[in-house]
Amino acid sequence: MLLGTAARALWTEALRRAPAEGLEFSLQDLRLPDGRDPGASAVWCPASHLAGAPRPWVRLLGMTSRSWPRRTAEDPLIPAHILPRSVLDPDPVTEQDRRAFVVITSQAARGCVLSRSRRNAQGGQLSASPLIPQSASLQILKRARIPQHAFSEADRLLARPDEAAASPALTAANLCWRNWRRPIVTAHDGQVRADHPQIVRAIGDIQSATSLRLMLRDPLAFVWRYALGWRAVPEDDQPLTLDARAYGELVHELLKRTVDALEPMPGYARASREEIEAALAASTETVRTHWPLERSAPPALLWKHTLAAAAQLALKALTLDETFQPGTRSWTELAFGHTGDGVMAHDLPWRPDAHVTIPGTEVRIRGSIDRLDLTGDRRGVRVSDYKTGVEPRRAEEIVLGRGAELQRVIYSIAASQLLPDNPRVIARLVFLGNEEPRPYRLPDVDQAIAELGGHVTAAITLLRGGHALPGPDAQEEHNDFRIALPSSPATYLQLKNGAFMRAFGGFARVWGCR
Repeated sequence: MLLGTAARALWTEALRRAPAEGLEFSLQDLRLPDGRDPGASAVWCPASHLAGAPRPWVRLLGMTSRSWPRRTAEDPLIPAHILPRSVLDPDPVTEQDRRAFVVITSQAARGCVLSRSRRNAQGGQLSASPLIPQSASLQILKRARIPQHAFSEADRLLARPDEAAASPALTAANLCWRNWRRPIVTAHDGQVRADHPQIVRAIGDIQSATSLRLMLRDPLAFVWRYALGWRAVPEDDQPLTLDARAYGELVHELLKRTVDALEPMPGYARASREEIEAALAASTETVRTHWPLERSAPPALLWKHTLAAAAQLALKALTLDETFQPGTRSWTELAFGHTGDGVMAHDLPWRPDAHVTIPGTEVRIRGSIDRLDLTGDRRGVRVSDYKTGVEPRRAEEIVLGRGAELQRVIYSIAASQLLPDNPRVIARLVFLGNEEPRPYRLPDVDQAIAELGGHVTAAITLLRGGHALPGPDAQEEHNDFRIALPSSPATYLQLKNGAFMRAFGGFARVWGCR
């Protein structure tokens, strides 16, 4: 129904030669007659074919010293010192090309054009073929010339600048190109009208640690991701290694399965090291089987080593705390604020769909706490944020991490609002990449929560004012939206830095806080 007669014949023949999975290869080598007389048609063929049926009109392409005549190479199996080349190949390819050139040019009585490139694909200069006569007239065709006959729409617009100037698409592209190079804030940098409905809607949605980080560290990417719905295309090819994000999720999956296996009996807080190691081994075996069925995983041997390394990090996290108060309960990947999870999960301290709001704002948040430990009298709670990377310098001073380390504070907000009796909250950050991981506690949980509320309020004011501009994360390699920035983002951001900082105003203070 979709293909014409000729295309259907190609399709049928390709399926006859190979299964449908091999269409890409079978179609490349497929040749079918088109019903036209070669003697009355223009032909595209190698010089050796044309020498057998010469034409009065000829154009020879690739007349460079590297391409024609071709050079004779030594046989890789029988070198010249074993058998002379003249004996092994009495008619070398160089002589064949010269002979074909003489036959073709002598029969081209009406016209013969010899064409060559001046540079190769890498930009290196190419010399003319020695077969080109010295007396031949030379005509140089520049790449940027206006063509006599347009080959494509781009050629036609290049030949007609007035028509190109009237094209809305080209006008918009030209304006964007110029605005990117102006040291002021323009609409092509992220300046939009105040209270844009899409931005207001995105701000009103339930936020996560990821969306809040974009809001604080890269407002333009926040608009692209949550207001416009742009997403990076996932790579489904089998990777050799897991990226940092997937590796962290692997470690958290092992932690969740291990703690869930230990709770409620014998209880993670009461389990011995041997019981923890046994539960972790069982969880590792389960993940080894199920992970490749749902997500991309490295080849078998690399996957085995990756899983072993992740299990070592998980064991560090699970054995970090040696003593617990009697009756302490532990949960991992404990969800909060997840709309739609209305069914009360078994033996959890709160409902997964319970509402959590950042104090001082109307912003609702959701997430999953890496680990929560609740004392038996429910007067003390400890939340932990696990990081699989190496401990950074001055880790003890991190509070919000310039807007990049928000999970620990968000976990504290959830625990303080969802647990009854207002328990004392201890929030800590644990880097598992070191040989001996150390926990880093928030010195003042209430102050950190207040600072987060102030920064989020400033970000909302900025976005609703129409200043959705690139922030520090726009320069990071992990930024999924780098492809939407200009082709030289470093130069672009350096040129615009002064204008951006004036537009950000006091909001930029979040990037200087620890």
